[in-house]
Parts: sequence; structure tokens; C-alpha cells
Amino acid sequence: MNRSARMLLLGLLTIPAPGVLAQGGAAPTVTVETSTTARRKIRLAEVYLKRQDWSDAISLLRRTLDDHAGDLVQVSPGRFLETSSRINRLLVRMPPAALAVYREQVDPQARRWFESGRSENDTAVVSRILVEAYPSRWTDDALWWLGEQAWKTNRPRRAARYWQQLLPPARPADSPTTRRLEAGGRLGFPDSRHPEADVRTRLVLCHCLAGRLDLARIEWSRLKRRFPDARGTLAGQRGNLVALLADWIARPELWNNLSSPAPHITFGGAIDRNGNDAEPVDPGAPLWHASFDESLAAGPSHLTDRHPVIVDNLLFVASSFGVYGWNLKTGQPAWPADTATGTAASAHLVYPPGPAGPPVRAARQRSGHIVTSLVVAGERLYARVGSPVTAQAAREPRPLHHELVALDISGGEGRVVLQVSPTVIPVNDSRGRWSFDGTPLVLNDRLFVTTRRGHPQAELGIASLDADSGQLAWHRRLASAVTAADQTTNIVTHNLLASSNGQLLYSGDTGVVARLDPATGSVAWITSLDPPTGSGPFCTLADPDSDLLLVRTANDRLSALDFGDGHVAWSRRLPGRIDHLLGIRNGRAIVSGHSLWALNISSGRIAWQRLAREQHQHGLGRGLVASGIVYWPTRERLHLLDLDSGQPLRQPVRLDVRGCRGGNLVLSPRGLVICGENQVTVLGLHGGLLPNHQFDNPASLPRR
Repeated sequence: MNRSARMLLLGLLTIPAPGVLAQGGAAPTVTVETSTTARRKIRLAEVYLKRQDWSDAISLLRRTLDDHAGDLVQVSPGRFLETSSRINRLLVRMPPAALAVYREQVDPQARRWFESGRSENDTAVVSRILVEAYPSRWTDDALWWLGEQAWKTNRPRRAARYWQQLLPPARPADSPTTRRLEAGGRLGFPDSRHPEADVRTRLVLCHCLAGRLDLARIEWSRLKRRFPDARGTLAGQRGNLVALLADWIARPELWNNLSSPAPHITFGGAIDRNGNDAEPVDPGAPLWHASFDESLAAGPSHLTDRHPVIVDNLLFVASSFGVYGWNLKTGQPAWPADTATGTAASAHLVYPPGPAGPPVRAARQRSGHIVTSLVVAGERLYARVGSPVTAQAAREPRPLHHELVALDISGGEGRVVLQVSPTVIPVNDSRGRWSFDGTPLVLNDRLFVTTRRGHPQAELGIASLDADSGQLAWHRRLASAVTAADQTTNIVTHNLLASSNGQLLYSGDTGVVARLDPATGSVAWITSLDPPTGSGPFCTLADPDSDLLLVRTANDRLSALDFGDGHVAWSRRLPGRIDHLLGIRNGRAIVSGHSLWALNISSGRIAWQRLAREQHQHGLGRGLVASGIVYWPTRERLHLLDLDSGQPLRQPVRLDVRGCRGGNLVLSPRGLVICGENQVTVLGLHGGLLPNHQFDNPASLPRR
């Protein structure tokens, strides 16, 4: 490195590194802690690359990766990438001459990682190459081998993610020596030696095994267009790959990889918040109704939104200060009366155990709706119990407490086995204690929960806790947001995490979206968008096929973010308020609010919509998607619509004559659960369980 360059670098490194504003002029203003030093080193390396000073550029980038591992750098307004991700995206866009210099330096170490990991069948060791030496020549073999391991363990979507990175990148019109060096876009290996036809053949098989024959046909069409004469071996047969794959795609019965429907264990069905494959039902007459004991609610019923879960033959619903349980078939208490809390009014109360004193409610006004949700993991039911306030008003006179609890719902009949206070998160400054901002998400032996503190400047974070002891494993601050909230008002929020492809996904009411590693809490990227409106809960919806994350922004806008680096793939405004992201099926994202929409997840284009013109036609509660059926509740009707066309599959189910109104829906083998305002209702199977093929013919459905 010459003297002038060293002086320039020294000057850059002596400048302090404050937090970086993610957006300006809009509320809230979000600030993310970044490494300005790392960003300036990267900028200097870009200068070297433009001068074709490959040696100095690569040396500086490698030192930056070592010195700033885990740090975030700003790549554009509102977008922040982890240093290694930013540097790898820069390195893979280097011209061949620069790549040769880089590989001469890193290939020996990358080879040792690959050979050691492969010999010991250790995917973690091999994956290290993807983080610390992605442009290395050995990444080519690492991606191929990691894809094979995922395929062998029946994880076709993960295998496809590895193999897709081996496809040749889109080439700009200019020459290789002036190839663009931007940070955006998906990370891909620049010059794989694996034949593209072989890679695309494997992608077709991955889509087939994942049950997405529509995507398999699209990938097959690309193979046919680009390599019509490619030959290879498939299932012991050698021949033209296009013809061999056509035979397999034409036999969907060979790819029946469907497992039994998963139970509805948390908000959105499962921890990916993308529902489950429950058997669709044709709702009939009510089996039973039940009202909630309002003594444990933090507010009136019309300002409370409850999301139930189902475990075997039991139904659980949380109120702010308690948890209720019913026998799904009979409506009786979840467990015999002698284990309940005493009176008939509290017979369905699972938590708190009696006798319990009256709850302490906030004295000052609260913001927005109160939302409650639950999560089931193993033999435990987890809930956030206590005041829904996550940031106290300046003059709130009452102590507002809450905690996370775990109840044994297998042999313990609701016995408390874990209680965790937010004080488990240490406070090393004067800004006050943290709050648990929603119900936890459970992965293996860890609890993950969003956190929040401060008012009107809010700090946002995520905590990882041991599921057995409640001890803190790590706590990660994501960002701070200056909101427009009134300091005399208590803030009520309910932000939830999601999980996809082994990663944590955060999307909150401030517009902050982030992806994290659950093992370490390291942040892969943060993107700041316009904050969503409404009551929540707020969480992202991941599509494993397109690698896009769907999030709510503003009042009527959706954005799709790339899973890899968080850039906005598309954004669009809908004609009406958005409240719920119901699910993504067969490339369609189902979104509801006042109206109902189906969008193409890859482009954001509206496939169909049902616009509500009158207030009584507005959606009321969270609907669901089961197989190819969309269930959409309004105030007095429940609509059953075809996922592909949006057309009604039967006359709307009259809720008003069944003694209930629209609400949050959950499907079960016993019937359809509707939880709205102060009542839970189970509609029986008057029409029965209906296999998918019966929905293909509306005339086969009973009309009422």
C-alpha cells in the first residue's frame, strides 16, 4: 500500500462512528448502530478496485472482514448489512483478474475447511467457507456438497438454496473488467464449474420433492430453452434430461411428500407464521359457545384481540392476565373441575392458579388494541401474562408488571413450570428496564422474544432464553426509534418473531425488519421501512420458494424483501387498509383487511381481489388458508373462496344466525374455531371434512 493511501486510510479511521439514521422526515426515525470505520475501509477498497489495484483492495477487504466480523455497515438509506455479507457481495463482482489474486491467498485455507468438514460430515465447518471465503474456488464444491447433504435429509428447499447459488450471474452489457461492484442483489458464486444443465435439473427435482410442481415446470422450461440437448442420468436412466424430467413431472403421484397436518400451535399456525396444511372443513351448526371472564382482561372486549391455539383435543386462549382452556369437543373445562380454580365462572381458567388477587391495570390511557397470543412447544404452553403495556407513560402511577410463563399441559394439567421476569435482561444505564414485547417463539431448547424499552424514544431488541431455566443466553439491540407517541399515554405493542430456514425474522411496528442467527444473535441485515399501522401483531411472512419476506408497511402498503440481504424486491399499495398476512400458497400471498387480496408473491401483481364497499362487508378478524381454500370472516358472514380464482366455493356461512360474529379463525378436526371479542365459538362439521378434490366442483358442496 503506497504512502498516500495509508494517509487516507488513517484519516478515515480517526473519525468517530455514531449510529446511522435509517430514514428521515417520517415518523418514527430509526437509528441503527453501525461501524463507520468498516464502511470507510470498504469505500477505500472500492477505490482500489476501480484503479485495478487488486492486491491492496483484497488485502484491505480481508483485514476489514477479520476486524469487523459481526458489525453492520450501511449500504444505502435504510439498509444495513453484516460486514462479511457486504464484503462477499463486493468480492464476487470482481473481474477474473482480481478473483485470481484473491483465490491465490485464500484457497489453501478454504480447501482445508472443505476437506476437513467433508471427511467428518460436518456441515458447519464446510459452511464456514461461505462466510469467510465465499469467492474462493472451493465454495463451488462446498455449495454442491451442502446441497447434497440437505437433499439426503429430505430438505429440498434448503438444497435448492445452495444449488441456486451455482447458477451463472446475470451479466451486464459491459465488459468483465468493468463489471458492476454494487452491494445489492442475491449472493451467488461467480464462475461455477458445475454444468448449468445439471444444476437446473437438480432444482427441478427439489421443487418436485417440495410439492411445488408449478415451480418445477417453470424451471424445466428454462432448462428446455437453454439446454434442449443436454444429456445425463436420472433415476438410473440415461438420456435427454428435458425428456427424462418431463416424465417425472407428469407423474405427480411420485412426489406425494405431504405429511400429516401440523397442529395450530401459535399465531399464524406455526413458527413460520405461514399457517399449516389443516384439512379444510365445511362449517355447520355451533357445537358450543363460551364467554371470557372479563376480570382478567386489561381492556374492554372490543379493544382486545385474542389468538387461540389447539393442542390435541384442547383449545387455549389467553387474556392479558390469564389463560383459559376448553375441551374442544364438549366446551367443558380443559381438565376436571377439581383441578380448576374454584367457582363456575373460573372453571375454564388454567392460569393463574387460585387464589389470585385482582390484576393491576394501567391508570392512564393506553394506545391501540390489546393483543394476546400463545405458543405450544413439546408439552408446554407459553404465554406473556400481565400488563400489555410495553412502555409506560411518564406519569403512570401504578406498577405495571408482566412475565413469561410456561404451563405443563401434558401430565401437569396446567401446572406452572417456568416464570421469567423481564428483569432477566440486565440494564447497564439509566434508560430503564426492558419489556417482553409479545409471546416467545420456541426453537429447540431456546425461547426467543422481542424486547422494547423507552418512550417516546424506543429501543428494540431480541432476547434468547433457556427454555428450561429461563436464563438469558443473549440479548441483541436492533435499533432505536423516535416515535410520535404521546408521553402521557401507555404504549401497547405485540411484536412477534418468525422463523424460516433456521433463521430468526423480526418485523415490528416501527418498520424495522431484520434477520438474525438464532445461535449467536448476530444480525445478517436490517432494513427500515415506513411503519405499519393498525393493532398488530406485527411479524413477517416468509415464502421458502421465492426467498422473499412479506411485510406490512404504512396503512395500505406491502413490501417483499429478499431473504438474503434484505433489499426491497417489490412494494405496492393496495386499495384499502391491510390488517393480516394470512399465508402464501402456490405462489399466492393472501392478504386481508377491509378487503381481501391475492397477490403474486414474486411480482406483487394482484391476482384477484374482493373489495368491500360497505362497512358490514369489511373483514373482521384473522382468516386462514387451508389447502386451496381461503376462509375470510366479515362481521356477519364467513366466505369460503378458491385460492386460485377467488371465486366462492359455496354460499357464505351465516354467522349471525349461529350466534357469533367474525373473529380469528383456527381449523381443527372437530370443527372451525372463531375467537372474537368476548366469545369463542366452535362450529361443527355439518358439511364434514372435505378433501381438496371436492372443492373443485362447487356443486358438490352443501348449500345453506
